[in-house]
Amino acid sequence: MKDNAQLFATQQAYHYAPDTKPDITAGKKRAAAYCRVSTLAEDQELSFDSQVSFYSEMIARDPALTLVGVYGDHGFSGLDMSKRKEFQRMITDCEAGLIDVIYVKSVSRFSRNAADALAVLKRLKELGIRVLFEKEGLDSADPATEMILNIYATIAQNESCSQSENMSWAYFRRAQLGNPTRCACFGYRIQKKKGDPFRYWVIQDEEADVVRYIFRLAWQGYHINEIASKTGMQAQRILSMLRNEAYKGDICTHKMIKLDYTSKKQVKNNGRHEQVYIEGHHDPIVEPEMFDEVQLLLDDGMLKGKHSPGRQAWLEAHPEILSRREPIPVDAR
Repeated sequence: MKDNAQLFATQQAYHYAPDTKPDITAGKKRAAAYCRVSTLAEDQELSFDSQVSFYSEMIARDPALTLVGVYGDHGFSGLDMSKRKEFQRMITDCEAGLIDVIYVKSVSRFSRNAADALAVLKRLKELGIRVLFEKEGLDSADPATEMILNIYATIAQNESCSQSENMSWAYFRRAQLGNPTRCACFGYRIQKKKGDPFRYWVIQDEEADVVRYIFRLAWQGYHINEIASKTGMQAQRILSMLRNEAYKGDICTHKMIKLDYTSKKQVKNNGRHEQVYIEGHHDPIVEPEMFDEVQLLLDDGMLKGKHSPGRQAWLEAHPEILSRREPIPVDAR
């Protein structure tokens, strides 16, 4: 199975406009085309350049049309219209009265969100703009096609939902087999071997030294803000690093999950989805004993609040913590 980075192409927006301005003499309609390519497989079959050529030639052959431009979004999901820059640009041009008709290869290229698709089509209809769907042979201006468009848009959305569920299952299954798709954190890099499906986490020495330094300071009882001032990192990032089990060689999957596949908003997994915990997945940067001791210090809440009476009393009650604060060699930082 390919990784996310391979499945989804780099997000880019493309725009093609002819050298000459649209000719609206003799009652010609100003035509535009919209194309969306979301995956590498589609990119090989439906490149933006090939679609520009196709629509340019098609519109040029029709004496009743003149080309305004071709709008293209590459690597963007069909579920969220708001993130597709060229789609939004096209709608803005429609609102400005620059387009009369839009050509799209299929309903799914236009949108995989049924509610959004129908809302936009309704607005375009109010502006007097037709949308022609090549694959389905549908014209949004035809009242009889509204129900059919609704069905196709719903099918496209359901297909996207099914794909999302299949990918989630595949990622979970890979994790169960000890080969999670989780991205490597600071201090590691993913390494792959030819013919081997596993993704190996390899320690990056320079970054790993920073991680060890941060854990050592926490183990010595320094609070988060003190560690931040010594390292130049933000306190929240340091806290996240100190809680990351990956630094002791383990991996816990599905810490964040998507509640709604349409918006893809991620939230903390509070028991909503089963997790997989893999012990000894990779070489640790921090000894497990030190990592576990730091977790106890974090759980006590004593790595926060530099001048609080509770923290001072805690330090006095735990002289062994202060005794750990021997000078740290500069090269270890």
